[in-house]
Amino acid sequence: MLTKQELSKKIGDRIKLLRKERNISQAELGRLCERDKQHIELIENHKVSANTYTLYTIAKALKIELKELFDF
Repeated sequence: MLTKQELSKKIGDRIKLLRKERNISQAELGRLCERDKQHIELIENHKVSANTYTLYTIAKALKIELKELFDF
């Protein structure tokens, strides 16, 4: 079982990977999911844990199913 910190790291790393694969900046991803660049940066760098709705909006912005954020 993952700890909260381990899960946060894996999700942040996964978001960063998917974002970069799509050639989307943190600022653009933030705009697409109505968050600011700093919030996306904090999630990707494991400084904050994203809530369920934020993960949902990130998934939609990346044009993936929510469950794909957990493919690690």
